[in-house]
Amino acid sequence: MLIQVSYGLGIIILLVSMVTGGILLLAPGSIRLQRPECGWVGWTFNIINLLFFIILLPACGILMISNVKLPRFICLSLATTPLQVGLEIVGVVLFLLGSSLLLWSRLSLRRSFRLAGVKPSQTDYLTMHGPYKLIRHPMYLSAQLVLLGVTLILSSLFMAVMFIVMASLILKSIPKEEQQLDQAYPIAFSEYCKRVPGTLFPKKHS
Repeated sequence: MLIQVSYGLGIIILLVSMVTGGILLLAPGSIRLQRPECGWVGWTFNIINLLFFIILLPACGILMISNVKLPRFICLSLATTPLQVGLEIVGVVLFLLGSSLLLWSRLSLRRSFRLAGVKPSQTDYLTMHGPYKLIRHPMYLSAQLVLLGVTLILSSLFMAVMFIVMASLILKSIPKEEQQLDQAYPIAFSEYCKRVPGTLFPKKHS
């Protein structure tokens, strides 16, 4: 990766990690204030998510800005080929798309934001606007897009493994989270699922 490109991507990654890290730590419903109630799945997802956005992602950004060679277990040193450049471009697009979707989703949730497995409180409301008009779990999708983007940018086997682990945890978390939502909003959530059938990707009504 060219030094100039690495520096620019490092700045973007660092800024995004600061914003998302602040959201995860300081926002209402964060793991600092409430506890997941869907067992080890919710805890594992939230811990890995926090480690990725608060430690690993900003560390990669700082090293890229400083032009310090990333450890091989995080970043493979591959020859610059058209395929490699293409993968990096796709990675940047996915990273920016995921970051934008994450911010849009968080702004739409406002004070109803909760991490995985945290039950809605009595003051929360069922969010059905913004990206939630298209899919039911845009924040899960945004996290995966960011992770996949970083995987392609860095050509990282470690990030690829993390992407697979996170995808597995998300698929396990969604049914439990939707059960919590159904209990909190029994009529509204049922109608919402009919109106928005897609969980992670837009889906046509059957």
